[in-house]
Amino acid sequence: MLSPFLISGCLTESGSGTESGSTVVSNPDPTPPSSPQADPERTVCDPFKTNSPQARDRGLVGNLFYLSDDQPRYGNIADFMDNAHVAEANIYLDRLFIPTRPFDRGFFTQSGTLVTNSDGNTLYEYFGMHMESQLQLAANEPAGYYQLATLADDGALLKVPDGNGGWKIIVNNDGTHATRMACATEPIYLDHNTKIPMIMQYYQGPRYHISLVSMWRPWPDGVSNTNAVNDQYCGQSGNSLFFDSTKDPVESQPAFSELLSRDWKVLENANYSFPDQAVNPCVPTEQPLAISNFTVSNIARDRATLNWTTNIPATSQGWYKNITTSVSATTALDSTLVQTHTLTITGLAANTLYNVKSLSTTPGGQNAVSDERAFKTPR
Repeated sequence: MLSPFLISGCLTESGSGTESGSTVVSNPDPTPPSSPQADPERTVCDPFKTNSPQARDRGLVGNLFYLSDDQPRYGNIADFMDNAHVAEANIYLDRLFIPTRPFDRGFFTQSGTLVTNSDGNTLYEYFGMHMESQLQLAANEPAGYYQLATLADDGALLKVPDGNGGWKIIVNNDGTHATRMACATEPIYLDHNTKIPMIMQYYQGPRYHISLVSMWRPWPDGVSNTNAVNDQYCGQSGNSLFFDSTKDPVESQPAFSELLSRDWKVLENANYSFPDQAVNPCVPTEQPLAISNFTVSNIARDRATLNWTTNIPATSQGWYKNITTSVSATTALDSTLVQTHTLTITGLAANTLYNVKSLSTTPGGQNAVSDERAFKTPR
């Protein structure tokens, strides 16, 4: 439902217009449907195609906002959200992993209807999202303190409870800018019995590049949990710094590989639990293929072993990229259907940074690709 995900006072100005034919525009004081699954005209499913396994009880849910053509082009979250119109649509994301790339597709509902602003224009610039979820550890992640970060183009604020019934900004990546990394200066603590409510507020300024990635890493060893910790890329920005948006699909740049090698990780679908939401209406009843527990082991000068699990039997294949030469390749396909996967990549160069991904396919044609991991071979 729409109403649980709007913060009171978030809007001071409501939208205007009606639903019509091939577009959905906002109405004053929109009334949410009793069930998102019952109204495909209002449900927007993973519009950024985050290449993530889905689950009916995990992900993020929230609302779309926009500025009409006659409004000022605000340059921060507070002004944007105070003056934006709310689009009559519920949006569901599997996770926040939108590498820097052009975005001109807009937002379509489950029924194929294009969501537009009150002027009839596609939402590919000057739109915003208010997303909510609960942060949690995946099964293979240890309890402890974690540092959060975001990569964003344009502004993004990540909020968690302040302990007094309100919210505090833990990662401030506000403003109109190229893809920039912002890092939390205080940790959060998580164990396997903990779920931390979160709000992500984001706005996209002028066309065309878009980016929004949530990451975390274990709070670095040897540093007090009360002291600020920075990565060398915290505060740095550039639309080609972390990702190459000229490639299709987008490819990671050396800076992103370095982040992975320093234990930063993109939050997975398993790290997001719905708030007050029983099911994700975008996910079919049958659980799709999912990769989990992807690790790299037995790293030698010329080889490394990839390990992962799938929730249903599937094939095994690995992808790897030499970061120095930008040459990538895939291993031979192992068509044996298993749920515990192990393969060894050989012929690697010594003292070299590599990115790797695991790939699995089911007999029914479902494909899954893991997040990237990075490792360096010894001298």
